[in-house]
Amino acid sequence: MAVPGNRNPQLRPLPLGSPPLEFASVDAPDPVVRRANVDDLPGLKLLWERARLQVLDVEKHLTEFQLAVTPDGDLLGAVALRINGKQGHLHSEAFSRPEQADDVRPWLWQRLQILTRNHGLTRLWTLEGSPFWHQTGFIEADPELLKKMPANFGNPHNRWLTLALREENPHSISIEKEFEIFQQSQRAATEQVFAQARRLKALAYLLTLVVASIALAGLFFLVFKTKHPTPPPAPNPVPSQIVE
Repeated sequence: MAVPGNRNPQLRPLPLGSPPLEFASVDAPDPVVRRANVDDLPGLKLLWERARLQVLDVEKHLTEFQLAVTPDGDLLGAVALRINGKQGHLHSEAFSRPEQADDVRPWLWQRLQILTRNHGLTRLWTLEGSPFWHQTGFIEADPELLKKMPANFGNPHNRWLTLALREENPHSISIEKEFEIFQQSQRAATEQVFAQARRLKALAYLLTLVVASIALAGLFFLVFKTKHPTPPPAPNPVPSQIVE
């Protein structure tokens, strides 16, 4: 149970030997499914150890994990989604109670579907062999399909399952590429307009400074002339007449 008064209880797997959760009960609260963060790492390490995963390797992909958590902060299960371009790799699932894994998987799968739509993924790959994934539409990949799998997902000679999320239409991909190029050109044009506006603004500041300087110089000149007027010219002396 969560510690009273602790607003951010530390995530941890369900204790071994604890009674099973009643997911089918009407009164049972729905799990919270969310992305993992650094604060979840201690609890996830315990879960990965129980699932006999390579903890040092798996923790490098922490932010790929989606978690199912009870309102009390008990970690029910986790699964990771690695994304490469328009394809995703579902991997490293682990559950606090393996016997109740199929009760938790639908919550995680619902979250994964949202992520795949948000990222526009066209295909998923996995080595997870649970019947649940077959029921969701995953099929065993044939050699032709395996040619489409990104190399960093793993060894293509393993028994991969794959799920087509939407039609991989080269034309639609080219449209997306063209739209991306259009967005880049629009950003460049906008930046060019802003750059020109900045130059005009700087020029306006410079002209204002020049005009102000001229006006200030004129004012100083007038003040100086007022305080130091130019003396009138001396009269020419009258030449004396020579008496004969």
